[in-house]
Amino acid sequence: MGQSSAQTVREIEHVRDRLDGEIRELEERLPSAHIAKRVAATLLTGTTGTVTFWVIRKARSRRKAKAEPAPMSAVVQVLPDRWAAQLAEMIEDGTWKRPAAYAAGAWMVFKLAEVRQLRKMNHMLAARA
Repeated sequence: MGQSSAQTVREIEHVRDRLDGEIRELEERLPSAHIAKRVAATLLTGTTGTVTFWVIRKARSRRKAKAEPAPMSAVVQVLPDRWAAQLAEMIEDGTWKRPAAYAAGAWMVFKLAEVRQLRKMNHMLAARA
């Protein structure tokens, strides 16, 4: 740079004018930055919008696929046909109480035998420890 401040200011103005001219020349050669920004924004927004729309559509179709199967009312036949017919007759006649009492008694005997066996097993385990 120069010796005096006036010479320095002139050199700075000269460099500024030269840079300004080069920038104007670049603006003329290149497409406008404003147009380039708009094109980039359009492409980015269009792609983002398309992807977002696709994701939303996919999620909706998955939700519909999960909701489509209606609950089926399956009939599970536990008793054979012959027993079911006999049971239906007993319920109509009112003679179902005796077999129900027998079934309840058999279940109670089974449970008591199970508890007895568990107590024996616990006693044996306690004796070993």
